[in-house]
Amino acid sequence: MRFHSPSIQYFHAVRRTGSIRAAARLLNVASSAVSRQILKLEQEVGSPLFERTARGLTLTTVGEMLARHVMNVLQDLDRFRSDVASLSGAWHGTISIACIESLTESVLPDLIASHRSRNRRVSFTTEVMGSSDVLEALRRGEADIGIAIALIHPPDLRQVALKRFRLGALVAREHPLARRKTVTLEQCLAFPIIQALPELSIYHLLQPLIAQRSETPEPAIQANSIDLMRELAARGVGVAFQTQLGIIRLSRDAQLVFLPLDNAGSPVWSDLGIYVRAERTLPAVTDSFLQELVRELGERERRENAAYAQVV
Repeated sequence: MRFHSPSIQYFHAVRRTGSIRAAARLLNVASSAVSRQILKLEQEVGSPLFERTARGLTLTTVGEMLARHVMNVLQDLDRFRSDVASLSGAWHGTISIACIESLTESVLPDLIASHRSRNRRVSFTTEVMGSSDVLEALRRGEADIGIAIALIHPPDLRQVALKRFRLGALVAREHPLARRKTVTLEQCLAFPIIQALPELSIYHLLQPLIAQRSETPEPAIQANSIDLMRELAARGVGVAFQTQLGIIRLSRDAQLVFLPLDNAGSPVWSDLGIYVRAERTLPAVTDSFLQELVRELGERERRENAAYAQVV
């Protein structure tokens, strides 16, 4: 089902890949065919759409303007196809998600498995990345839904929901801190520390606490992988810092203990945002999954807050 000229499809592919050759492979056509369509489009627009840089082809100012229009057009077409298919009583379509790594341990696997058990014709594309990259993927039209540590977001994105989870220390069950109910950063720093690198949002959540100290020991390990840090903590290598969202399995298996961080008597919070493009109306199948995601994170937030209330 094709409603738009090939030049629109080819432009979108070049924008996504940054290369004529890569776009041709993606579209399964000759590179010359892509070049002709881009040239034709530039002639119709009356301005160059791409410029060559060391990183490949990047959009000009006019190209950026056209890209926003093309994203709206193609996403509206996807919504139309999905909505037409749903008239038969069965969901149909592809849901693309960009998210931070902590969502991949249980939240997304549970939700996607549940959704697929009811709707076999719905497929998913999930990419794991840092919070700022999640927002960029949404802006570029490469994801339908973004889940990231809450950041100041541009006006072309809409924050659908904000959920708050406690940041805590992760230690092995045999660790000297494991029997405590809460810990301070000072107590954690008496042991080897597994620290997130700056590209992870956890690094920036901890910096205000670390900045209050006159002296901070060097971390034993620095990493940009949530999974690696929690696995190292479970093996007793040191103390890592995360929310409970990504440690359900290891906690359930009693390999890892989560200790809420206490900062002068106050919790340390990690705010998780769910985002979509502001001007976009999602296909029914995508919106249905989005609402399930909001409910699931809301329920996990409620359970965590209830558990903490019992502790204090």
